[in-house]
Amino acid sequence: MRGPVILASASPARLMLLRSQKIEPIVIAADINEAEIQNRLENKTTQFLVTELSKAKAHYVLENNVSLNEGILIAADSMLEFESQSLGKPVSAENAIARWNLMKGKTGILHTGHTVIRLDNKAEITRVVSTKVEFANIDEQEILDYVATGEPLNVAGAFTIDSLGAAFVKEVSGDHSNVIGLSLPGLREIVRELGLSWTSLWEMA
Repeated sequence: MRGPVILASASPARLMLLRSQKIEPIVIAADINEAEIQNRLENKTTQFLVTELSKAKAHYVLENNVSLNEGILIAADSMLEFESQSLGKPVSAENAIARWNLMKGKTGILHTGHTVIRLDNKAEITRVVSTKVEFANIDEQEILDYVATGEPLNVAGAFTIDSLGAAFVKEVSGDHSNVIGLSLPGLREIVRELGLSWTSLWEMA
């Protein structure tokens, strides 16, 4: 089956990952109230949170774009599980600094919920992929300088592994692409379970 790939996310990292796989998605960002959903589910596990948020993003785009009837829709949400807390985007510099002072020299688990919908028959699969991340024991000046770049403010867990934050991550155990924003091996498995070929999603020259 040929058809468009819809990415229900404005994340540049997720777009980059798909483009690295010869997939050129149509970006339709989901305009959901993530904070409201997180508050409603505040006592749930991080895995449950990313599951529900990825579902909410997928269904928002599907319900607000009724003409989507071929191809696939991909939605995702990532959070860091750290010392029994679910950490999304820190948003402010103060929060990012505080988080790094807690995380340095320790380990967390980055969970990404993936919801994929096959649009011709509305078959849907949601799956969480988890990757262990060990942070370097960075000093106060490094934290301040990193946060001053603005990079950690709008990413789950206040770090990246595909840009400046990579030097501050000591070790990643598991799927690296999952930490960036999408598990590529995980997505391939979901696509195949929906009865499609991963390579059929490639943009042919």
